[in-house]
Amino acid sequence: MKIFPTRTLRIFRFVLSISSHEAVFVYTSKKAIYVKTIRRGMVPVSLKCAATAAVLLLTVTMGLIFLPLSGKNDINNDEDDKIKNQILMSNETDFTLPDDKSTLEIRKHTVKSGGESLSSIAMKYRISIDTICGSNNLRTYEPLPAGKALIIPSKDGILYTMRNGSNIVAVAKQYNVSLEKILVENSIKNSDFIKMGSVLFIPDAKPQNIIKGFIWPVSGRAITCGYGWRKNPFSAAEREFHAGLDIKANYEWVKSAMYGKVTYSGWMGGYGMTIIIAHPDGSKTLYAHLSQLVVQNGQYVKQGQIIAKSGSTGRSTGPHLHFEVIKNGRQVNPYTELVRKK
Repeated sequence: MKIFPTRTLRIFRFVLSISSHEAVFVYTSKKAIYVKTIRRGMVPVSLKCAATAAVLLLTVTMGLIFLPLSGKNDINNDEDDKIKNQILMSNETDFTLPDDKSTLEIRKHTVKSGGESLSSIAMKYRISIDTICGSNNLRTYEPLPAGKALIIPSKDGILYTMRNGSNIVAVAKQYNVSLEKILVENSIKNSDFIKMGSVLFIPDAKPQNIIKGFIWPVSGRAITCGYGWRKNPFSAAEREFHAGLDIKANYEWVKSAMYGKVTYSGWMGGYGMTIIIAHPDGSKTLYAHLSQLVVQNGQYVKQGQIIAKSGSTGRSTGPHLHFEVIKNGRQVNPYTELVRKK
């Protein structure tokens, strides 16, 4: 398996992590950490040229002197962890509530030929797959035929048509959504006078967390490397602290362990393609070494929603999922947090 080396350059508060996939700029100020990802092609030479130009531009603009991070070109695991933890503990990756004041818009989308999927459509419109399924009476996540017409709400929830015998109170109870929230969202003043055939938007119609706690992010539960100290897989003579679980997952779909907001989706040095999800209780989950990302920054995801595909990007010896749980500002053993029952 060919491993593309990751290189790191530093200009005082700027850190530039370069890989064959992307360049990640991390700027650390006294109050916050800012991350900018520039995705490139797979040609290392062009990436190096782009990275060199970026560094020179920053040097001239800021009037700084370029200082290499170390005498080595290849990034080591300590530096990978430092960059990752800076991003993880930053306010930039904290959970924030959706903007409920935004105006609801109903858009139409025609499925394009060439393999357009539910996940790519959800990513394009920044809503969940469940919102698309619920609003279009889709029963599965199976591929859609080209030419199929979809209605796409601008918020997560579903569009519900009032039928004969429908009762708004029962609808609210059915979808576990407060009646007041439904009335406000649809500008309804009197719940006793809703015409049959009216189309109502039921915000967050599916329960945010079906199961209490963190669910397993992949179907299997075989752990190839646990939480704690271990031998460095690239240098057996060295020991390193492994802040998460490596779960066996051979290029399979990865699910969100809990409802939350995607606050990082992109390349993260030796961790490869990585997603961070912030949760309402202040915790965060991290999913690394991914081969495909299907959600983006700012998107809200349900518990169990597909967010990526596992892989072997970054500093990896083979396909798997690196999974971390962060509580109270520090990494904890994910195994103790995961729901045991199937």
